[in-house]
Amino acid sequence: MKKQKPDNLRGFNPFNQLPQEIIFTILDLLNSNPLDIKSFSLACKSFYAAESKHRTSLKPLRQEHLPSILSRYPNIGHLHLTRCSRVSDTCLSFVSHACASSLRSIDLSRTHLFSASGLLGLALNCNNLVEIDLSNATELKDSAMAAVSQAKNLEKLWLARCKSVTDLGVGCVAVGCRKLKSICLKWCLGVGDLGVGLLAVKCNHICYLDLSYLPITSKCLSPILKLQHLEELVLEGCFGIDDDSLAVLKHGCNSLKSLDVSSCQNISHNGLSSLVSGAVGLQQLTLAHGSRVTSSLADSLKKFSMLQSVKVDGCLISYDGLKTIGNWCASLRELSLSKCSGVTDEGLSSIVTKHKDLRKLDITCCRKITDVSISCITNSCNSLTSLRMESCTLVSREAFVLIGQRCRLLEELDLTDNEIDDKGLKYISRCSQLSNLKLGICLNITDEGLIHIGRGCSKLLELDLYRSVEITDSGIIAIAQGCPGLEMINIAYCKDITDHSLLSLSKCSRLKTLESRGCSLITSLGLTAVAVGCKELTKLDVKKCPNIDDAGMLPLAHFSQNLRQINLSHSSVTDIGLLSLAGISCLQNITILHLKSLTPTGLAAVLLACGGLTKVKLQAEFKWLLPHRLIEHLEARGCTFQWRDKVLQVELDPKCWKLRLEDLMP
Repeated sequence: MKKQKPDNLRGFNPFNQLPQEIIFTILDLLNSNPLDIKSFSLACKSFYAAESKHRTSLKPLRQEHLPSILSRYPNIGHLHLTRCSRVSDTCLSFVSHACASSLRSIDLSRTHLFSASGLLGLALNCNNLVEIDLSNATELKDSAMAAVSQAKNLEKLWLARCKSVTDLGVGCVAVGCRKLKSICLKWCLGVGDLGVGLLAVKCNHICYLDLSYLPITSKCLSPILKLQHLEELVLEGCFGIDDDSLAVLKHGCNSLKSLDVSSCQNISHNGLSSLVSGAVGLQQLTLAHGSRVTSSLADSLKKFSMLQSVKVDGCLISYDGLKTIGNWCASLRELSLSKCSGVTDEGLSSIVTKHKDLRKLDITCCRKITDVSISCITNSCNSLTSLRMESCTLVSREAFVLIGQRCRLLEELDLTDNEIDDKGLKYISRCSQLSNLKLGICLNITDEGLIHIGRGCSKLLELDLYRSVEITDSGIIAIAQGCPGLEMINIAYCKDITDHSLLSLSKCSRLKTLESRGCSLITSLGLTAVAVGCKELTKLDVKKCPNIDDAGMLPLAHFSQNLRQINLSHSSVTDIGLLSLAGISCLQNITILHLKSLTPTGLAAVLLACGGLTKVKLQAEFKWLLPHRLIEHLEARGCTFQWRDKVLQVELDPKCWKLRLEDLMP
């Protein structure tokens, strides 16, 4: 006979006795995995209530769910609506009332449909709002900026690509939002000297200002450089800025720490020399895709004793220019020479032998350097944490041994399209802190080298093996066993990979991205294992995997509830398999080109069933095979179509071409 509990213990829950502080501490430790948090909140009523109070940040998938979500979570301070394609004024009105006292930041950078009316409600009701991101809102006009100006406590405002905003709208913000500290106006082509000047005059606390690609001139620079707290100034692509414009720097901008004048073709050493007497505290300078880096230009910057980061990507650079950089009094921590013409062994060696404290070095596509440069780099810069050297094709296999021998602190290493072999990987495996390793198009590496990486680099999070065709299952198994925290792996076009690799990767429970395009030997069996084991999977690419069929879609639909992006082109998935994916509420981006068994009827049903889709890539033929009203309905729901004009590799039954929208709509 079953023993009954005493009356005083019936309904007793020991978890109810835990202090809220302890429960919140547990939730803080679970933040990295949303599934763990969900399981925790469903354990009992007290945990459910505690999780509701603890959460302060939300990223909802569907705008229609906002009322119920915000009702459950009363303390939301940071609301990211980037996954909701269409947020209306009604939605923003609900947000402004539900989060009136708690909301501090809202991100609307990838959504649309709202107007000045919705923004006005936010600004007036949410008194603690300090950050708004309206990037990409190309339809917003000055009336929207007038609404934003009512947010009196606003400190950060992002307006990138708001092309309909003019000086008038920015002026409203400048007058109303006096506490602004950071503002981005990148690609706001209607904003010029007047609007920027008003910001500088009215908002005295600005410390970050991005004016990239604005049609501004020297007229607005004088008030900008009088800002006492300005630390970061971005002038990328401002073609109206020239040497005469920078002359105003002579009058001082002592607070400036970072300056970006990328793609400013009209700036030479004469203009940059003005920096010396003005921005004496400059720490980061970006001159990418600009004037030629000569000894004169480099010499004009030599007195910056606090300079730590220099980026001259895409510039033509002379040997004298490199040598002069090497003679600077500053001790550089970061140097980027990506795609710079003119970088040679002699010039690069003159830099690294002087700047021995370098932490990050980018020599991508510096195709003239050889083993000499690698020897100097590794001998002088033992503290490197990041080395990017894609397509340095004259560097021999032997040189990569030096990287592993001397640079043990590396966390990021990009060796894409190089001559590295297994011996090089054996020595690189000594870099125990490595978290990001790119070995794409490395045709000399085999499983032997990956086995060494698996044994030595247990902290590896990202591995790129794109088109490294000698890799087989043995190498991937070694990585999966030795790097349990792996989050991203690219094995695209590794032709000998089979289901054995996917079975091993299924043990990497934190895997978020799997790119296996062109792996023709993998099947739905391997994909099923990944779906079951990797519940955090968000991106999957199985294009040109002909053995992936409907049998692989069903487990994905059941277990991979975090999946947001999938590419099924040239696979064997049919209407039935696609329809099963409708059960994944997170799914937003799907590419389905050249599916032989895909019919217009099935496609229409799939598109209607997958309610969260925001982007679909299809062949252009389907544009007229589907009812026009259906496409309009989906676009109104927030779905964007990308039509690819390629030959349709599928025979369609003419009888199923004509569809009635009434047969498909719910």
